[in-house]
Amino acid sequence: MTFPPAGPPPPPQAFSRPLGIVLLGILNALGALLYLGLGALLLVVSMTESAQAEGRIVMVVVGGLLVLVGAFHATTATGLFLLKGYGRICQMIQSGVGLLAIPIGTIVSALILYYLTRPGVALLFSGRPPAAMTPDERTLVSRDSNQGVAIVAIAIVALFGGVALIGIVAAIAIPGLLRARMAGNEASAIGSMRAMGSAQATFAVTHEGRYGTLECLTAPSSCPGADGAVSKVPFLDRAAAEPGPRSGYTFRLFVSSDQNHYVYWAEPAQVGQTGLRAFCVTETSAVLEYVDYQFHGPSAPTDAGEGCPSGGRTL
Repeated sequence: MTFPPAGPPPPPQAFSRPLGIVLLGILNALGALLYLGLGALLLVVSMTESAQAEGRIVMVVVGGLLVLVGAFHATTATGLFLLKGYGRICQMIQSGVGLLAIPIGTIVSALILYYLTRPGVALLFSGRPPAAMTPDERTLVSRDSNQGVAIVAIAIVALFGGVALIGIVAAIAIPGLLRARMAGNEASAIGSMRAMGSAQATFAVTHEGRYGTLECLTAPSSCPGADGAVSKVPFLDRAAAEPGPRSGYTFRLFVSSDQNHYVYWAEPAQVGQTGLRAFCVTETSAVLEYVDYQFHGPSAPTDAGEGCPSGGRTL
């Protein structure tokens, strides 16, 4: 008894979810949790009474943007897990934007875009059931879907390798940048001290040896000279007389009641972050520095009669 040759096996009722798509879905789900969590936290903090008005607006805007990004990631993850067309489109939009993140983001995004634009992957997300496809189309879906595992794995390795590389570079570069910034702040503070010494010396020449307050130095019309003359040009620019913080330092000027003495003091606004040294100048015009102010610095002066604290070194 002979039997007719067996026909091709019936097509599956639905395609199985490829591993590459699963990996992309998991990454989007994790991104959604991260962005939604950070956004919600910022929005909650913005509602507290301790938040200032300007800071509250910034936190609301940033928090809202993070929530929107998180929602987009959640939509992408859902679409990828369900093999819906919008999931593929959302992932392609993300990858298109990621091309701008040169160089690691460009490589990762290009690999993902290459995978998602394969004909078999496009058929997988077309919404057509396997029974509605030809055998050649089903073969194409199987082939391109299997290629995605290697492509997505390479993309993930490149992504985390890039993050690790960026972390190493940042660990090396950030301390150097911090030191350079502190050196720049200290140089600016020294310039301010010398500008104050010069302004006070010029003021004293026309005011019988007396020294001026910030108001007298920046608005000479309020403090005429011994002969009644008024300088038309400020002895010190108003911006240079601001107590700060400016360029990472705060400044304080003390003038004695008889105006025979003054002390100008500068210290880092955040010791160890915006500067390491403190500075002081008096009527002698010699600028003193206090090295390692964070751990061995003296107390700041509170009166012009005290002069500069001991232990300073002349620059």
